[in-house]
Amino acid sequence: MVIGAVVLAAACGPKPSAQVEKVEICSEVGDYGVLVNAIEITVSNPRSIKGLTAADFDLANNVPGAFIDAATGKPGQPYEDDGIVVSRKGNTLRIEATPFNKAGKMEGFFKRVPWELHCAADSALNVTPENVAAEHIAILEDCIHGEFSFGGLTREYMLYLPKDEKGNEIPNVPLMVWQIGGGEYNKDMMTVATANRCLVSLATEGVPCAALVFALANPNYSYSASLDPAKVELIDRNNALQMAFIDTLIADGKVDGSKLFCAGASSGGGCTMRFMMQFADRFKAAIPCCAMDPIVPIHKVDEKYPGQYTDDIEKVWKGNCVYKWDGENMVLSPMNIEAFVNLPMFFVHAATDNTCKVASTYAYSEARKRLGATQDKVLIYSDEDLVSWGVAPMMAHFSWVPLLDDYSEGSPMQWMIAQF
Repeated sequence: MVIGAVVLAAACGPKPSAQVEKVEICSEVGDYGVLVNAIEITVSNPRSIKGLTAADFDLANNVPGAFIDAATGKPGQPYEDDGIVVSRKGNTLRIEATPFNKAGKMEGFFKRVPWELHCAADSALNVTPENVAAEHIAILEDCIHGEFSFGGLTREYMLYLPKDEKGNEIPNVPLMVWQIGGGEYNKDMMTVATANRCLVSLATEGVPCAALVFALANPNYSYSASLDPAKVELIDRNNALQMAFIDTLIADGKVDGSKLFCAGASSGGGCTMRFMMQFADRFKAAIPCCAMDPIVPIHKVDEKYPGQYTDDIEKVWKGNCVYKWDGENMVLSPMNIEAFVNLPMFFVHAATDNTCKVASTYAYSEARKRLGATQDKVLIYSDEDLVSWGVAPMMAHFSWVPLLDDYSEGSPMQWMIAQF
């Protein structure tokens, strides 16, 4: 009887303090980086986390992912309601919350205050980023991460291939290949993959389309790169490498070679234009976003007369203007103008973009009209449009945010999907 009483007392005694074995976070790619949506805490004794509820937890410095609050036009503040939901499975406690910026709260310029999870019932369950042992990023965890070599270059890539309800890859799906911006050049693959929602946008919407991004190294790509043949050749060589890799996906039956799409922003918008100059006959449509100027100088250069940019682009396109791989080298060649103008493009830009001015979009689209393009579309975002998507007007260059978030009728992404 004494032994039984001791056992009963141990079972019904005070709940022990938690002994944390591991902390992991679950996250997703946001418009400006990574958002945390759940924290999982594994403890040694499941009794130590029994009975805990959302009321026992509080998050600090958990701000939204957008630069500004669309309702106020001001920087986002920590959530008043953290949206915490608590569940337990075995010895793992899962705290879900309204997604918040993994980088923490912005305080002044360039300073971040880390997020924190507080547990009023047991301080041993408090969590800061320093405690996190592993991170699981939705969709990116399902991506294939590898390297590919072609034409004297080797580049890293990440590839998302959609799966069916049983987890099997869906064969012969459409492919969207994203051209990265200059801010991601010469960066590691995860920085590229999390810089914006290019890899996860379609998958998040449940659209069965593959997505491909390469980590490119264009160390010398800058304004007026078109004046330096070596810079232009490198852009085209990177594109040739990507096309060669896409051909392997087609040969393996992973993507449908008749449903290839290309999009990109900033420097990537300019690279999208050059990609289509090389391979217009291979793609079904393209979305150049806030495009830079690797065809003729536009940014940091004033027009000598109205329409000069368009005249200059048209002249370039009618000559030997693109480097193509001939089996041994990249050779300056003419482009297939007929295929180029028959390939529909949806140009996207912000009216007040001070990084890549909207004149580039107008010049590219007008020059294509002169060559015979009739299916192009142009969408110019106002400052009010940008604010509604959480983009401050001072950051009007970020027009890829509404591009990758908006799937409403008439949007560029919906326009692309309609061509699947």
